[in-house]
Amino acid sequence: MVGIPSRHQALQGGLTPMTRREANTALLSAAAGLLTLPLALPALAAAQSGKHTPVRTLMREPLAPMPNAEASVIILTLAPGEHGHPHEHTGPVFAYILKGSIENQVDPGQPKTYRAGDYFYEPPMHVHRMMRNLSATEPAEVLVFQVGEKGKPFTIPAK
Repeated sequence: MVGIPSRHQALQGGLTPMTRREANTALLSAAAGLLTLPLALPALAAAQSGKHTPVRTLMREPLAPMPNAEASVIILTLAPGEHGHPHEHTGPVFAYILKGSIENQVDPGQPKTYRAGDYFYEPPMHVHRMMRNLSATEPAEVLVFQVGEKGKPFTIPAK
Protein backbone atom coordinates (compact mmCIF):
# COMPACT_ATOMS: atom_id res chain seq x y z
CA MET A 1 0.00 0.00 0.00
CA VAL A 2 1.34 3.44 -0.94
CA GLY A 3 0.73 6.39 1.37
CA ILE A 4 2.16 8.45 4.14
CA PRO A 5 4.18 6.29 6.53
CA SER A 6 3.11 6.11 10.15
CA ARG A 7 5.48 7.38 12.85
CA HIS A 8 6.50 3.77 13.59
CA GLN A 9 7.11 3.02 9.90
CA ALA A 10 9.10 6.23 9.51
CA LEU A 11 11.34 5.37 12.46
CA GLN A 12 11.82 1.78 11.24
CA GLY A 13 12.67 2.98 7.73
CA GLY A 14 15.24 5.49 8.94
CA LEU A 15 13.05 8.51 8.20
CA THR A 16 12.93 11.26 10.79
CA PRO A 17 9.38 12.37 11.63
CA MET A 18 8.71 16.11 11.63
CA THR A 19 7.56 17.96 14.70
CA ARG A 20 4.27 19.87 14.46
CA ARG A 21 6.24 23.15 14.33
CA GLU A 22 8.43 21.85 11.48
CA ALA A 23 5.37 20.63 9.59
CA ASN A 24 3.57 23.97 10.07
CA THR A 25 6.63 25.91 8.94
CA ALA A 26 6.97 23.67 5.87
CA LEU A 27 3.27 24.07 5.05
CA LEU A 28 3.41 27.86 5.46
CA SER A 29 6.48 28.03 3.22
CA ALA A 30 4.79 25.84 0.62
CA ALA A 31 1.62 27.97 0.74
CA ALA A 32 3.63 31.17 0.29
CA GLY A 33 5.45 29.56 -2.63
CA LEU A 34 2.19 28.52 -4.26
CA LEU A 35 0.74 32.01 -3.81
CA THR A 36 3.76 33.62 -5.47
CA LEU A 37 4.09 31.04 -8.26
CA PRO A 38 1.76 32.92 -10.67
CA LEU A 39 3.94 36.01 -10.21
CA ALA A 40 7.10 34.05 -10.98
CA LEU A 41 5.90 32.18 -14.07
CA PRO A 42 6.31 35.11 -16.51
CA ALA A 43 9.87 35.66 -15.24
CA LEU A 44 10.69 31.96 -15.65
CA ALA A 45 9.30 31.93 -19.19
CA ALA A 46 11.28 35.06 -20.07
CA ALA A 47 14.46 33.55 -18.60
CA GLN A 48 14.06 30.47 -20.80
CA SER A 49 13.59 32.64 -23.89
CA GLY A 50 16.70 34.70 -23.07
CA LYS A 51 14.67 37.82 -22.22
CA HIS A 52 14.88 39.54 -18.85
CA THR A 53 11.63 40.32 -17.03
CA PRO A 54 12.12 42.76 -14.18
CA VAL A 55 11.09 41.50 -10.76
CA ARG A 56 10.39 44.01 -8.01
CA THR A 57 10.29 42.97 -4.36
CA LEU A 58 7.59 45.03 -2.65
CA MET A 59 8.41 44.13 0.94
CA ARG A 60 10.12 41.50 3.01
CA GLU A 61 9.40 40.86 6.70
CA PRO A 62 10.58 38.04 8.97
CA LEU A 63 7.89 35.64 10.19
CA ALA A 64 7.97 34.38 13.75
CA PRO A 65 7.26 30.67 14.21
CA MET A 66 3.55 30.12 14.78
CA PRO A 67 2.01 26.80 15.78
CA ASN A 68 -0.77 25.57 13.51
CA ALA A 69 -0.21 28.45 11.07
CA GLU A 70 -2.76 29.23 8.39
CA ALA A 71 -2.63 31.88 5.67
CA SER A 72 -5.56 33.77 4.21
CA VAL A 73 -5.63 36.00 1.14
CA ILE A 74 -8.62 38.33 0.83
CA ILE A 75 -9.70 41.39 -1.11
CA LEU A 76 -11.11 44.02 1.23
CA THR A 77 -13.49 46.43 -0.53
CA LEU A 78 -14.14 49.72 1.24
CA ALA A 79 -17.24 51.61 0.07
CA PRO A 80 -16.86 55.34 -0.61
CA GLY A 81 -16.03 57.08 2.68
CA GLU A 82 -16.13 53.79 4.64
CA HIS A 83 -13.80 53.38 7.61
CA GLY A 84 -12.86 50.49 9.86
CA HIS A 85 -12.87 50.33 13.65
CA PRO A 86 -9.85 49.74 15.93
CA HIS A 87 -8.75 46.11 16.05
CA GLU A 88 -5.66 43.90 16.22
CA HIS A 89 -4.46 41.04 14.04
CA THR A 90 -3.17 37.87 15.72
CA GLY A 91 -0.54 37.37 13.02
CA PRO A 92 1.34 39.42 10.43
CA VAL A 93 -0.60 41.24 7.70
CA PHE A 94 0.72 42.25 4.27
CA ALA A 95 -1.51 44.63 2.29
CA TYR A 96 -1.37 45.94 -1.29
CA ILE A 97 -3.69 48.68 -2.56
CA LEU A 98 -5.35 47.49 -5.76
CA LYS A 99 -7.71 50.41 -6.36
CA GLY A 100 -8.38 53.86 -4.89
CA SER A 101 -6.76 55.72 -2.00
CA ILE A 102 -6.96 54.95 1.70
CA GLU A 103 -5.75 56.45 4.94
CA ASN A 104 -4.38 53.87 7.37
CA GLN A 105 -2.93 53.96 10.89
CA VAL A 106 -1.26 51.15 12.84
CA ASP A 107 0.22 51.89 16.28
CA PRO A 108 2.68 53.34 17.05
CA GLY A 109 2.74 55.06 13.63
CA GLN A 110 0.93 58.14 12.37
CA PRO A 111 -1.87 58.01 9.76
CA LYS A 112 -0.51 57.49 6.24
CA THR A 113 -2.10 57.75 2.81
CA TYR A 114 -1.75 54.82 0.39
CA ARG A 115 -2.75 54.77 -3.28
CA ALA A 116 -3.12 51.99 -5.85
CA GLY A 117 0.25 50.22 -6.12
CA ASP A 118 1.30 51.09 -2.54
CA TYR A 119 1.68 48.48 0.19
CA PHE A 120 2.16 48.19 3.94
CA TYR A 121 2.90 45.68 6.70
CA GLU A 122 1.08 45.30 10.02
CA PRO A 123 2.97 43.50 12.79
CA PRO A 124 0.97 41.08 14.96
CA MET A 125 -0.87 42.47 17.99
CA HIS A 126 -0.42 46.17 17.11
CA VAL A 127 -3.60 48.22 17.26
CA HIS A 128 -4.88 48.98 13.77
CA ARG A 129 -6.46 52.34 14.65
CA MET A 130 -8.19 52.99 11.38
CA MET A 131 -8.43 52.46 7.67
CA ARG A 132 -10.68 54.64 5.57
CA ASN A 133 -11.49 55.11 1.94
CA LEU A 134 -10.55 58.68 1.01
CA SER A 135 -12.99 58.81 -1.93
CA ALA A 136 -16.58 59.94 -1.48
CA THR A 137 -17.58 58.38 -4.83
CA GLU A 138 -15.40 55.33 -5.63
CA PRO A 139 -14.69 52.09 -3.71
CA ALA A 140 -11.15 51.20 -2.65
CA GLU A 141 -9.78 47.64 -2.86
CA VAL A 142 -6.99 46.20 -0.72
CA LEU A 143 -5.40 42.78 -1.31
CA VAL A 144 -4.60 41.36 2.14
CA PHE A 145 -2.33 38.38 2.91
CA GLN A 146 -2.59 37.46 6.58
CA VAL A 147 -1.21 34.67 8.73
CA GLY A 148 -2.81 33.36 11.91
CA GLU A 149 -3.39 30.28 13.99
CA LYS A 150 -5.69 27.74 12.36
CA GLY A 151 -9.18 27.76 13.84
CA LYS A 152 -8.72 31.12 15.56
CA PRO A 153 -9.83 34.54 14.33
CA PHE A 154 -7.32 36.63 12.38
CA THR A 155 -8.82 39.83 13.81
CA ILE A 156 -9.75 40.64 17.41
CA PRO A 157 -11.11 43.80 19.08
CA ALA A 158 -8.48 46.36 20.12
CA LYS A 159 -7.43 46.25 23.78
